[in-house]
Amino acid sequence: MTKKRAGLAVLAIVIAGSGYALAQTDAAEGEAEVGVRQRASLSGPEQLAEARRIEERATAITRRVAGMLEEARRSTPPDVLRITCLTDKLTQMQAHLQTLAERGRSLERAVQQGDHDLRDHEFTIISVLGSKFNVLEQEANQCLGQDIFETGATSVSTSIDPEVPEEDPENIGDPTAPGSPFVPPPGSPTV
Repeated sequence: MTKKRAGLAVLAIVIAGSGYALAQTDAAEGEAEVGVRQRASLSGPEQLAEARRIEERATAITRRVAGMLEEARRSTPPDVLRITCLTDKLTQMQAHLQTLAERGRSLERAVQQGDHDLRDHEFTIISVLGSKFNVLEQEANQCLGQDIFETGATSVSTSIDPEVPEEDPENIGDPTAPGSPFVPPPGSPTV
């Protein structure tokens, strides 16, 4: 009877635990959806204002990375690794900036026409591009240059353990010491 009760108790704990885990998962998904729903529930003028803010920030980030690239080019000698990394990030930013401007104009037309679906679609793309600029900014800040690999002047110092024998390791001596068995060479016909 006690085994049956113990089994039922374990089963009850497992069921209660999975219900608790499911409740936490649902709550976390609900919080993420609320953020998206709040952004999607912005009015047309609010979306336009947010889109302009995102575009201004993206332009500022692009200018800052362009400045970092110029600084890397002016360094003596030019830091090729950093220049390559920053050029890549700046190229991506410029392409995204053009797309951002096009989507901003499309958002303005959608707001003027009163097309809510198109307006929300364009605003979603603009929001994603804004997030992409944040990522590119972080990546540009992490562009490391050649200076990280420069160690400066190096010196080598050697120390020999005093316990190491002084004899030459190439002069082993006679390998057939008395008392050791004779092993014929590998090419011997007696093997």
